[in-house]
Amino acid sequence: MRTKVIVMSMVMIAAMGTMMLFAGTVCAETSEMGLTGAMGLVKTLTGQLDVTEKQATGGAGALFNMARGLLPETEYGQVAGAIPGIGDLIKAAPDISKASAQASDKISGLTRGLGAVTSAVDNAQKYTAVYEQFKALGLDTEMVSKFVPVILSFVQSTGGEAVVNILKSVWE
Repeated sequence: MRTKVIVMSMVMIAAMGTMMLFAGTVCAETSEMGLTGAMGLVKTLTGQLDVTEKQATGGAGALFNMARGLLPETEYGQVAGAIPGIGDLIKAAPDISKASAQASDKISGLTRGLGAVTSAVDNAQKYTAVYEQFKALGLDTEMVSKFVPVILSFVQSTGGEAVVNILKSVWE
């Protein structure tokens, strides 16, 4: 009887050890997977651009929010699928002023039907809110042009060429 108890105890200890090992592996894999999403992008931006985590998070969020507003839902869905946690980045982007949003709407209304001029104005207009958000983060507006290639490179590794091309259609 005593031998059975000892054997059963050893089996239970071995089973618990296996479960703990499995749990540790799952946690490590989850942690590594998280680096491919929003936090991985933030880490990449802070490492390559000498910006703070808050600036990286808010700046990326501002750009993705712009993309979300300009892309069809299906295309934005592809972008969001390539970057788990993208919603958290967008929430971290500073709010834009009402005046900036209204000015943007007015410019859009005034330039309808002006051909090539409209295209140039539309391009500048779509970045108005992003520039304001970057300034609110303490970043120069020139940093937008530094964020975009870093983000595109990151998205290339997580979502492939198709997702990069979707973002390029908005950002370039």
